[in-house]
Amino acid sequence: MALPINATPVYTLEVPSTKKSVKYRPFLVREEKALLVAQQSEDPEVMINTLKEVISGCVKDDLDVDSLATFDIEYIFTQIRAKSVGEEIELIFPCNHCNDEKAKVKIGFDLTKIKVETAPEHTKKIELFGDVGVVMKYPTIDVIQKIENLNTSDIDAVFSVVAKCIDYIYNGDELFYAKEQTQSELEEFLNNLTSDQFANVQKFFETMPKMRQEVKYKCPVCGADNHTVLEGLAAFF
Repeated sequence: MALPINATPVYTLEVPSTKKSVKYRPFLVREEKALLVAQQSEDPEVMINTLKEVISGCVKDDLDVDSLATFDIEYIFTQIRAKSVGEEIELIFPCNHCNDEKAKVKIGFDLTKIKVETAPEHTKKIELFGDVGVVMKYPTIDVIQKIENLNTSDIDAVFSVVAKCIDYIYNGDELFYAKEQTQSELEEFLNNLTSDQFANVQKFFETMPKMRQEVKYKCPVCGADNHTVLEGLAAFF
């Protein structure tokens, strides 16, 4: 006789970058164990791969996790975690104005109410010169990891990563899709931009959507007003 299998509840969320609704379930004990093992490994690659596997297992609709933007991964995991472990978390914040050990405040957050925010000036379409411009695509979590590990003085490495985030280049009505160009062709295109033009491309990365929460609190010791901003998955867990 087969053993009874627990039926998990099903919830719905909206993928921030695509606005597509997908159904998902809480993670199970085996998936929670995998996350703990990954966290204990302190290996970013192991943690990223485990996050993607958990999301793939918990999302019930067709979803290409490898192509998701970083903020999609962070948001989806946060919502899965909220339904799995608990919607409320508490974080402790120190005072930025005094060094007293008691100068700390505990603040609770509802994970289901944390949103992905987009800077007002953010755009994926970037005009460069004449009728020429680029339309960018959001970097995946794997690309973001490469960006974080980059030596910013290595210009070739920077251009290589930026080239991977080009969706297409346009010249008036003519479109040149990045997937139909070679990596060297895309890098050559970037290398021929002026510093100001390339700065406009960099602004795309600087203003990308991110999971963000402003926090304001008063120090219980010195009474000073404090302000901090939580950004990204690591800030909440």
